[in-house]
Amino acid sequence: MIYSIFPAAVALYFLIAGLVVNFKFSRHSSHFAFIALCATTFVWQFTWAILFQVNDPAIADVLIKIGYLLIVFLPTSIYHFLAEIANIHSERKYVYYSYVMAGIFAIFIIFTDMFVSGHYSYFFGFYPKAGELHPLHVVQTIIVTTRGLYLIYKKQKEAIGLFREQLRYCLISLLIYTFAAVDYLCNYGIEFYPPGIIFITIGLSIFLYALLKKELMTNLHQVLTREHEKKISLLKALAANIAHELRTPLATIYMDAKIISPYIPDNLSKNILKTIRQANFTIDMLLANLHSDKLDSNDYGIYSIKACIDEAISSYPFQKVEKDKINYIESADFDFYGSDVLFIYVIYNLLKNALYSTSRAMKGHIEIFLDHEDNMNRLYFRDTGSGISKQDLPYVFDNFYSSKPAGVGHGLGLGFCDRVMNSFGGSIELNSQEGDYCEFILRFPEIEK
Repeated sequence: MIYSIFPAAVALYFLIAGLVVNFKFSRHSSHFAFIALCATTFVWQFTWAILFQVNDPAIADVLIKIGYLLIVFLPTSIYHFLAEIANIHSERKYVYYSYVMAGIFAIFIIFTDMFVSGHYSYFFGFYPKAGELHPLHVVQTIIVTTRGLYLIYKKQKEAIGLFREQLRYCLISLLIYTFAAVDYLCNYGIEFYPPGIIFITIGLSIFLYALLKKELMTNLHQVLTREHEKKISLLKALAANIAHELRTPLATIYMDAKIISPYIPDNLSKNILKTIRQANFTIDMLLANLHSDKLDSNDYGIYSIKACIDEAISSYPFQKVEKDKINYIESADFDFYGSDVLFIYVIYNLLKNALYSTSRAMKGHIEIFLDHEDNMNRLYFRDTGSGISKQDLPYVFDNFYSSKPAGVGHGLGLGFCDRVMNSFGGSIELNSQEGDYCEFILRFPEIEK
């Protein structure tokens, strides 16, 4: 009985910690990652508390498999939490891969004895016996926890003031938590009462101190919000400065090109004027995307969807044969309440992404068509280019998140589209299959006649 008290107490401790965080702090990605960490630790320790009480080897083997189904996900849940605290979006795909590997381990646990091969009978009760694949889990644990701790170490080096102090508490607590890995020795026949519960209790206590006394989660949310607002402000200032500096010389070149056009080859004149129009178009799109937080619905009216699509396609500065990729299937027109100018910029952004996707894949075309269903009008915008990966899909509408290579995308366009559609009372949804297609569904409330 005494050997079950400690894991039962730790399980209860983590259950309470998860509930406190769930109800006390605002919802964001690090919040959910911490709850996942608490949940996996709770199930692990609670199962072990029961395991140390049973006398039937068959029941023990079942409990061991149940416990290990959560244990294999524990290193990844730690890594996931640390990656979210560090706020590194690019790390999420590696977190995803780690979860997939843990899922594969779970399959081996359920259907074979290659991961957990029965049990040892120690003085404190039954304990899992490592199978031939178990070392892979140990290696994964070392890799992902080391990587996660490095991310936090790097983040706290860059942070300032109170936030740096809070991150240091987080780093110390999770570092202590990882010492619970000493329990793995028991999986390989070394008999001693597993002391991991001591390390995870101390680690959680330090982290709860950072949460409750130092308000880590609240401060993290505020810091990330300030970082986001700072980026927006800097980009707005930079964009305004670029626009001011470029508009004048572009206008001068445009006027000079018009003057000398009778004296130079016609193709050269057209190319110069086209290049200037494209440069002005790019500036206009950048400014529109950056200032979408100031949408003024007071200027909204009722507009034809077909007229806006026609205007967007006719005014977009296509390169060479790009326009030939578009298959606009004209169907019944419908009106929407909003801004024609903003919606045309939405189409511009979707066209830009689709043309990039088809160019990158060296294949594909673009389809645009209208539909009506469930009291909602819909616009489908689909390209059969490179598509978007599963790990990028949840974040494509986040500001500054881009699946494109550095220097190609700035992560502003789709966030702009999302805000515009929401301001119209509608929505935008993305479905995609990497290497196959990318489909946006824009929904507009039906206007009562």
